[in-house]
Amino acid sequence: MEAIRKYIDADRLMSVMTLPETFKNRKLEVLIFPTEEQEPEKADIASVVQSLIGAIPATGMSLAEMQEERRHKYETAD
Repeated sequence: MEAIRKYIDADRLMSVMTLPETFKNRKLEVLIFPTEEQEPEKADIASVVQSLIGAIPATGMSLAEMQEERRHKYETAD
């Protein structure tokens, strides 16, 4: 793995990032390493739809019938 090591005045770094006040007017050692993070995979629509299959059981009821059933169920719940 490649790395970079530099000594730099804190004043030059403060324009790039926030540093503690105790670093002001000091020379700093900066180490830079590449991250091992990978870019997140982009999901395609087909795989998203496939993951939802079976999430809602097929009952043969219309949407209006399902809504009415749910309304009745939650109206009578304590």
